[in-house]
Amino acid sequence: MNLFDYLDKKETHSFLNIKVIPNSQKTEVVWVMDNWVLKIKSRWIPENWKVNLEIIDFISKELKINKKNIKIISWETSRNKLIKIDF
Repeated sequence: MNLFDYLDKKETHSFLNIKVIPNSQKTEVVWVMDNWVLKIKSRWIPENWKVNLEIIDFISKELKINKKNIKIISWETSRNKLIKIDF
């Protein structure tokens, strides 16, 4: 699955909607929900931002983008997250 296909692309940045399933065996994209929300499993429990950091690291590796260009802009403490990616 290519994450680029699910980005809401703008001129200088993109947005990615995800739903996180914490405490899984590994971090991976599981499937796409009806409204173009990616369901991503994370191996961390939702404690001390570990899941958020893991998701940023995962997206960074998948898209080959520096972690500094990826920010969680809303729903930081929720399973549903909106990610902003600067190019």
